[in-house]
Amino acid sequence: MTKVETPEQRLNALIEREREILKKLNVANRAMASESVIMQMQFLLDECRLQQDELRLLQKSNGASNQGFDDFLSIG
Repeated sequence: MTKVETPEQRLNALIEREREILKKLNVANRAMASESVIMQMQFLLDECRLQQDELRLLQKSNGASNQGFDDFLSIG
């Protein structure tokens, strides 16, 4: 994966990576690959999705700080 600068570009790169992993996972399932290979690909897919979720949460929190009180409650 290349160095990506903006969060939008990074999110797009992660979405593209997810598609690539899904394609490879489908091929592996059709080819009756071993369970360990399938599990490794599933792990990569989960990690990719986790990074996407974290990036979306970060973007949402940055947008909320500019608009004041949206989704976050500060106590204290």
